Amino acid sequence: MADNPFEDPSVVAAADANPGQPPPAPANAAYGDNNAYDDVNIDVGMIQAAAKYVPEDKQKELAVAAGSAVANQAADRVKSDYNESTKTQADHHEAPPPPNFCVKLFNWIPIRLLALVAGVLLIAGPLLDLILPFVTVDFIGFFIYVYLIMFGVVTVFIESPTFGCTRLFQLRLFFWFRLLSRMWGRGCFYLFTSILCFASLGGDNPGIFTGIAGGYLIVVCILSFIFSRMAAKKFARIREFVAAGAEKEELEGRFLRKFDELDNGGQAGTIGSDQIVTLAAQASRDLSNSERHAIQTFLDESCNGFVSKEDFMHQFVAQYAEKGFKQGYL
Repeated sequence: MADNPFEDPSVVAAADANPGQPPPAPANAAYGDNNAYDDVNIDVGMIQAAAKYVPEDKQKELAVAAGSAVANQAADRVKSDYNESTKTQADHHEAPPPPNFCVKLFNWIPIRLLALVAGVLLIAGPLLDLILPFVTVDFIGFFIYVYLIMFGVVTVFIESPTFGCTRLFQLRLFFWFRLLSRMWGRGCFYLFTSILCFASLGGDNPGIFTGIAGGYLIVVCILSFIFSRMAAKKFARIREFVAAGAEKEELEGRFLRKFDELDNGGQAGTIGSDQIVTLAAQASRDLSNSERHAIQTFLDESCNGFVSKEDFMHQFVAQYAEKGFKQGYL
């Protein structure tokens, strides 16, 4: 018995008798003394000799099948890694229970509309107190009323819906007075303004209408801080969802890929309110309009009216690496 099956006389005879066809394997034949698990030297020439028994079209089919198998294995590996990553995110960021009616009602509160009304009251209240004859206004009180009217005009512009006539003013104001671009900053502004309103209540003939505007501003101030805190908590959840425990270069890569995924409409290289709501939904968080506006103005670090990739990366990644803090209020 020969060690090489291609040197076996019976195999050679069968090959000569049926050229172009692979010969049948001899029954009860064992070649060589080594078993299949021993190290052997592969004879390339022997493999080439064996290949001539396989038709050329079959060789192509086998090559295509082998390539497809390798490609499918690679695709399965990528899919498995993606599913594992998604599962990890889902395990760490499970959706909260559905909110009850009171929470839904509170989330419905249009804080910007309430603040817009506060701006109108800041204009109307001091004007009425200045016009009405039974209100006594001294020299200092007159200037306080003038400042309150100016603050009312500013409030109306920054809290009004974004139109062509208000957009430019809002962006310029947010850029030069960055405090007003934050919901908690506007809350501080309303608190300071309400204190000025209460100053009109002193004396024998107080400014009633201005005092009413101050009391209303206190309510808007408290709501601003509450919504700012709620938006910050959801912002932190979104960041944790995208990061999924990654650090350094991997963390940056995750946020870059997420921005590219969201950048599917509007001006190229930017995202807007719809994409922010989509991102929150991916993190199993629903945003009220007030929370969405707070997150969007926070991300718009450049005050351009949209969120660029640079703003997105700075607010989600860079500032955390530089300052090492979590955003408590937006």
